Amino acid sequence: MEYSVLERKNVIRAAEEDMQIPVCYQMLGVSFLKNNIKVKNIKLPAVRVVGAEAFFNCTALRHAELPRVYVIRKSAFGNCSNLREILLPKTMRELGKGVFDGCKRLEKALFDPMGNCRVLPTMTFANCRVLSNVILPEVMWTIGDQAFYKCESLEKIKFPEKLHRIEDQAFYQCGLKYLHFPEHLEMIGESAFLKCKKLEYVFIPPSVQKIGKWAFHGCNNLKVLEIHHDPQEVGEWLTNKNCVIRCRRGSKMESYAARYGIQVEYAHSI
Repeated sequence: MEYSVLERKNVIRAAEEDMQIPVCYQMLGVSFLKNNIKVKNIKLPAVRVVGAEAFFNCTALRHAELPRVYVIRKSAFGNCSNLREILLPKTMRELGKGVFDGCKRLEKALFDPMGNCRVLPTMTFANCRVLSNVILPEVMWTIGDQAFYKCESLEKIKFPEKLHRIEDQAFYQCGLKYLHFPEHLEMIGESAFLKCKKLEYVFIPPSVQKIGKWAFHGCNNLKVLEIHHDPQEVGEWLTNKNCVIRCRRGSKMESYAARYGIQVEYAHSI
């Protein structure tokens, strides 16, 4: 499908605080309003595709309406330091890398639960330090590398039931206190929850077959990591020595804990 594209060179009223894209345009070009310091509110009533860096470093932008968007490309809203919330509609299918990276005042990121976005790419919400309210679509399959990197105010998140993969450093240095992994989860990447210093308890479901090194290392308040099965692959230094691994007697996880000098408690089989 060919879209009618509005390019940066065609924008003549970008000095206004409130801006609405005409309904005749379905796509915004690369760097559409990049580095604009005036626009506070933007409405995109018919836009399907937001180009790479379209609003990058628009430091005054507080609100964006995207009711029909399908695709938001790389860094489209990166460094929008006054953006407070973003609502991503049911039509949302694809995000590029770092779409909201560095939005330091972003508090809410709400996908329509019935939306079609299956992958949260690398650094989507990285460095969103006050992000505290997140809703992900139920069909989401993968949370990518550093997707929530240093989201220090993120204390809880509901993982989609169909989630299969949490990639490397996905929740590095987040404020998460508890985790409830879905039953279809297969992989937890390297340093996925490294330095989540408020985390107290983790249960690894039997579906998980790969856990990368340092996945829960540096979680200084993590008291118990409970795992009743033997994954196919577990990386080095899964957690700190002050954490207890609760596992089955005679399991490979018991041997793993002994190898790293980590205390063990025995769990009943489930």
